[in-house]
Amino acid sequence: MAARLDRQDLLTREDPQPPIFRCVLDEAVLYRPIGDSEVMREQLDHLIAVVGPRLSVQVVPHGMHSGLLGGFVIATLEGGSDVLYAETAVRGITTSDVEDVAAAIERFEAIRTEALPLTMSLELIRMAMEDRWT
Repeated sequence: MAARLDRQDLLTREDPQPPIFRCVLDEAVLYRPIGDSEVMREQLDHLIAVVGPRLSVQVVPHGMHSGLLGGFVIATLEGGSDVLYAETAVRGITTSDVEDVAAAIERFEAIRTEALPLTMSLELIRMAMEDRWT
């Protein structure tokens, strides 16, 4: 737990400047109970609170989209090279294979085109907090 909290601090630190973090979530995660109602409200409220110029959260509305194939992260390292971390049913895989990274970037951009803009996403998160978790 401490390690997870330390990683979160990286996203909101002031010095050095935090990394840019663009997160796209499936709407279903706003309604999937992980903990009780209070825990869910706190988690969703935290998502809203951390949004800023370098950290954004967008929500893909209910329905089929290419993000349902599995979670992944694309990181750009110092020097500009990209690394892909992809979740599978049994493990996470990290690769810098140019074709794999390019395919993931293409998929991420496709998912983002289906996502609501930031302000609408934040409003949807607020609505989920009020409608489902109060």
